[in-house]
Amino acid sequence: MKKYIVISALMLTILIAACSSSEATSNQSDEISSPPAPAKVTGEMKTEKELSAQASAERGKLVEVQMLDGNSDNYVYEPANLTFAVGETITFKITSESEFHTFTIDELDIYETADGGESFEFTVTFETPGTYKLYCVPHETLGMIGEVVVQ
Repeated sequence: MKKYIVISALMLTILIAACSSSEATSNQSDEISSPPAPAKVTGEMKTEKELSAQASAERGKLVEVQMLDGNSDNYVYEPANLTFAVGETITFKITSESEFHTFTIDELDIYETADGGESFEFTVTFETPGTYKLYCVPHETLGMIGEVVVQ
């Protein structure tokens, strides 16, 4: 009788092992299936160089303006007078020497700032001709003013 129980238990163990290995095999075949083909790209493909050129065109011309304050008697923009064409897109890079400064043109709704020793970039497209006053809010009375001409 013991022999019969041992043989039955052994057969049951083999049967369970066989069933579980067939399930593992079927699961593995599902996981290894090939991915679907990539979708076709429609439209124009651009190279990295073309994308870089497009980004540069959107940024326009880079103009660097230093906001100088090394001598507390001499707060200035360098350059202080700027001239642009109507429709021209400009990316300004403003750099503050050592104090907080603003790059403010009220008529064009430009109110940009840079903390001491920092730089900041922003892009503007000039759409309206005119002469606009550029000034630093905290240092205007100390002579930190300039002019932007759009023609």
